[in-house]
Amino acid sequence: MITLEHKTPGHPLYWQIYEQIKRDIHGGVLAAEEKLPSKRKLAASLGVSVTTVDAAYAQLVSEGFLSARPQRGFFVCPLEELKKSQPRPAETEKAPGEKKAEVDFSSGAVDPEHFPYNTWRRLLKNTFNEYDEGLLRRTPPQGDWELRRAIAAYLYDARGVHCTADSIIIGAGAEHLLQVLSYILENSCTIAMENPVYNRAYQIFQRMGHGVLPVDIDGAGMPVEPLADKQNIAVYVTPSHQFPLGVSMPISRRIKLLRWAEAGKNRYIIEDDYDSEFRYLTRPLPSLQSIDDGGKVIYLGTFTKSIAPSLRIGFLVLPPALLSAYKEEYAGFGSLVSRLEQRVLCEFIRGGHFERHLNKMRTVYRGKRALLERALREAFGPSLGMQGENAGHHLLVSPGNGMSESELCAAAMKQGVRVYPISPYFIREIPAEHRGQVLLGYGGLSGEEIEKGVALLKKAWGMQR
Repeated sequence: MITLEHKTPGHPLYWQIYEQIKRDIHGGVLAAEEKLPSKRKLAASLGVSVTTVDAAYAQLVSEGFLSARPQRGFFVCPLEELKKSQPRPAETEKAPGEKKAEVDFSSGAVDPEHFPYNTWRRLLKNTFNEYDEGLLRRTPPQGDWELRRAIAAYLYDARGVHCTADSIIIGAGAEHLLQVLSYILENSCTIAMENPVYNRAYQIFQRMGHGVLPVDIDGAGMPVEPLADKQNIAVYVTPSHQFPLGVSMPISRRIKLLRWAEAGKNRYIIEDDYDSEFRYLTRPLPSLQSIDDGGKVIYLGTFTKSIAPSLRIGFLVLPPALLSAYKEEYAGFGSLVSRLEQRVLCEFIRGGHFERHLNKMRTVYRGKRALLERALREAFGPSLGMQGENAGHHLLVSPGNGMSESELCAAAMKQGVRVYPISPYFIREIPAEHRGQVLLGYGGLSGEEIEKGVALLKKAWGMQR
């Protein structure tokens, strides 16, 4: 019987349940292949909401501690399976005695110096100052209505997305929303994914019981031909800025993918509009959803890069058929995102602060990208290979010195610089043309740190001239 040993003030209940079940698995209290209570049964036993248990189970599934089996329930993964499904990411492994990085080229960081702290503080204070008993009530499952209206208006203006507040689902980040989406897609639905892929999405769909079809991308993104006559399938794509290779899907490929989806039975496209806000050399292409007339595109977005990773708010725009399925499945649930945070974000968007912040950050990141590109070319000369410089917060770099990916990462770390391998993002063996490439993010670094990092990389990779 699962019990909650201690209810810790200040810690979300779902996280406490998640931690307790994880401890029980590690300690052998819950054995491999043991079936867990249903969400409703455990919620009643612990005196919490079904939403709380659902969030805990979803987190455990995403991390590989539990597996969700269609029509059967949730089961404990065998320890051996856990070890295989959760390899330690190469970028976090440290050799004995390895020193802390002086410069960390992480792709997940944002610029801390230009966050609008004063504006955010004022909006937070104003939200508290206005008497509104609604702040104390449970948030509807789809999220705060006013925030959804603000997001719908922004998406139409910025990305051409056609939606209403009613078709938007607010969630606690991309991972949570992908878990929600997994529940409302048919259990037998295959997920086709770009290879290389955003590996968290790959892990979530795989562990939620979907078959995953990896499709190798080319210079225009995911090709349509491998999808052929497949039915009952959802295609996960990042057409604006594919991660990690940085390619964009041209309009001809987007139209071809839409026509394929319209021609078959139960075909959907999951458009993760990752990094669409930050494009430096050309204007962004319209979103897939904006040219979808058949209700085939599921649109996913977050504020992770545009505002901050700590703002765990994302959104789904669902087509009518899936929106009906969502409402039926989640009618009794509540939102996992604080209503207070949703209200502050709503005012940030409606007051024009978000648009002004994006415009400023495009200039900031464009300058950092240019500085990094220039410093790399000066350090490594014509042997340098570089990819993905038109958008986003990272570059793929090959110094052209014959070193392997692991050798490049290790040599850089010896000089106090952390760079990141790209092999973990490939579902199969990494192709020859991408061996010897590493990922350098620049969003969270100052100009001085970028220049220092490149100078140290020049030493690390043997390019003293």
